[in-house]
Amino acid sequence: MEYRKFNDKIFVRLDKGDEIMTSLAEVCACEGVTAAQVTGIGGCSRAVTGVFDAATREYNREEINELLELVSLCGNVTVYEGKPYLHLHASFAYHDDGMAKTLSGHLLEAQIGLTGEIIITPVDGCISRRYDDSLGIRVWDFS
Repeated sequence: MEYRKFNDKIFVRLDKGDEIMTSLAEVCACEGVTAAQVTGIGGCSRAVTGVFDAATREYNREEINELLELVSLCGNVTVYEGKPYLHLHASFAYHDDGMAKTLSGHLLEAQIGLTGEIIITPVDGCISRRYDDSLGIRVWDFS
């Protein structure tokens, strides 16, 4: 992984074997990012996405271990328990029996298989998160 800052943006190149969530959290910690928007594209060798089930308060997970095109990565960075907290959603394209398919949802894990091109756009300020027991998720806390 390498990254460079240009004006108000951080451009991150992820390399084969890098884990997206871990790598971006590391960049945000090093750069003191406490609120930001994230976008990106790339090629992955493994991805785990989830769709939250409010009744069970767990993610219904789906995992694919093959070459995937990361066609859209979007989300944000906030702070939870003093550390960068990434809330990312992703869409991946892949082939299954010659048919183009997609995998998308809340990004739980993803490993780069080729390269990743991610842009982090920090903003002045800090957005923290708090756990909302009525929802079973961490929500933005502006207090």
